[in-house]
Amino acid sequence: MNIENLLKKTISSSQYRAINILSEQFDRLGIRAFIVGGTVRDILLGKAITDIDIVLEADPQDVTSEFDVKCEVEVHSISQFGTCKIILLDQIIDLAMARKEEYLSPGDLPVVEQASFEDDLARRDFSINAFAAGINSSDWCELIDFHNGLADLTSKQIRVLHSKSFEDDPTRIFRGLRYSGRLGFDLEKGTQKKMMEGLRFLSLLSGVRLTNEIRKIFSEENSDAILSLLDQYEVMTYAHESFPNGADLTKRRDLLQSVGIDPHNRGFYAFVSLIGSTERQNAIERLNLGNEFMKFGSDIGRIELLEEKVSRSELNDQLKQISETAIMVAGTYVSRKTKSNLDLFLQELNEIKLLIDGQDLIDLGVPEGPRVGDVLSKTLAHMIESGSLSKSEQLIIAKNFI
Repeated sequence: MNIENLLKKTISSSQYRAINILSEQFDRLGIRAFIVGGTVRDILLGKAITDIDIVLEADPQDVTSEFDVKCEVEVHSISQFGTCKIILLDQIIDLAMARKEEYLSPGDLPVVEQASFEDDLARRDFSINAFAAGINSSDWCELIDFHNGLADLTSKQIRVLHSKSFEDDPTRIFRGLRYSGRLGFDLEKGTQKKMMEGLRFLSLLSGVRLTNEIRKIFSEENSDAILSLLDQYEVMTYAHESFPNGADLTKRRDLLQSVGIDPHNRGFYAFVSLIGSTERQNAIERLNLGNEFMKFGSDIGRIELLEEKVSRSELNDQLKQISETAIMVAGTYVSRKTKSNLDLFLQELNEIKLLIDGQDLIDLGVPEGPRVGDVLSKTLAHMIESGSLSKSEQLIIAKNFI
C-alpha cells in the first residue's frame, strides 16, 4: 500500500519538500530511512500532521554533518537516546536512530543500542504506533505494517506489542489511555488485562516522568474523556494514594478557567488544590513540581485555615505574603464567607498603597530614624481598617501619629 496521496493531503507543502530533501540526502549516503509511528498513524487517519518522526539506520548526529551544505539543515537539539530535532525549511523534524531497548528494572529508562529498522518497530508500544513508510526513492511512501496495526486501526482498538510492556515502561498506561480518549478507540481485551496487571508498577515512576504524562493529558483536546478513563482503571490511586480522581479534576479545572488562571499550569493548580492538606506537600514532592508549587501548596493550606470572622487588618496580615494565584484558586472552593474575605483582600485591601514617603514626614518635622517608619506603618494600618485615602488625606492622618 502506497500512502503518498494521503501524505500530500495531511502535511503542508513545506513539510513535503523537507521530506523530499531528506530522501535525497539519505539516498546519497546509502542510509535507509522511514517515517514512523504516530506520524504514519495520523496520516492513515487523515489527521493534520504537526510532528514528523523519521527513523534511520544510523546515528542522526553523525549523518546531519554529512548533508549537502545547500540543504541548510539546523540541528536544534540532541537527546540521550540517539535522537535529534532538526529544522529544515522552517519545519521541525525528529530524526531518531533505529534502536533496541533493554529495561533493567521496571519503571527505569531503557538502555538503548543501535539496531535495524525492523528491531526499532518491534520495540514500540502499541500496534497503531508501529507503522512505517519508506522515504528512500526505492520504497517511497510504501506502508510497512509488520504488527497488524492497520487491522487494529480499522477495528479501532489499542493493542500492546509485548507481554511485559507496562512493566518495562509504566508510562505506557497513561499513553494507552491517552490514545483511547483522543481517538475514541477501545483497549483490546488482552491489553486491558496486561494494563491492569501493570498498574502496580506506576509507583516506581520518577516524579518527572509521572508529571510529564499528566501534563500531556491536560494538554489534550479531549482531556476530560482521558481523565474519566484514569478513574475507570484507578490509575491515579496506583500512582499515589492521595492523587485526586479525574472527575473532580475536570470540574475544578473548569472553575479555574472561569477565573482566568494561567492555562499552562491550570491543571496542576487544580490537581494540587484537590489533595488533602495533610498529604499535599508529600504529593507535590512525589510529582517533583518544584518550589513554585511547594509555595502554592503552602499558600492554599494557609487560606484553608483562615477563620471566617476576622478583622480587616488581620486578614491583610495573613494574606499579604500569599500569591494571588493561590487566592484565586482557593476562592473557587472555600466557604462563601471565606470567599468574601478573599475578594475583599484582592479587590480592596491589596490595592491600598502608601502615597506618602519618608521625605514627606521629614518635611512635616519628623526626625530621621525609626520614627519615620513607625508613622508610615500606622498610616497604612489606618487605611487597611478604614479604606484608601488620597495623598493629602494620608498626610492629615500621618500628622495624628507624629
